[in-house]
Amino acid sequence: MNRLLVRNSGRGFLKLLRPSVLSVRPFCGTVEMPRRANEDIKTLRSRLVYQSKKRGILENDILIGDFADLYLNKMGREELDEYDEIINGKHMEWDLYYYISGKKAPPKDLENSKVFKMMKDYVNEVKDKKPQ
Repeated sequence: MNRLLVRNSGRGFLKLLRPSVLSVRPFCGTVEMPRRANEDIKTLRSRLVYQSKKRGILENDILIGDFADLYLNKMGREELDEYDEIINGKHMEWDLYYYISGKKAPPKDLENSKVFKMMKDYVNEVKDKKPQ
């Protein structure tokens, strides 16, 4: 049994720690949002607009938030659920930014998504309109 002895200088007592306690773990991971059952479409749209504008990084706040303002009111329930899965699913913020901006190839689940294609087309339109 391999143990490490640690002394707490503040109280002067000793602890024995197992090596597994000191093992390296990822600092952060992806946190998926819980599914909301029976959410009416008006509440769903409102929540998605808010979540689209309050992202983890400014680039996504702007791109995804502006996309939401333009397109979410035109989407049906199925498309809104797909959009919810994209922005609140398993993809981290920077990865999502790289995927919609075309800097990285998206994974298969996003590549085949109609809503993701709409997002990517919107970002390409914004890039084309940007003054050089």
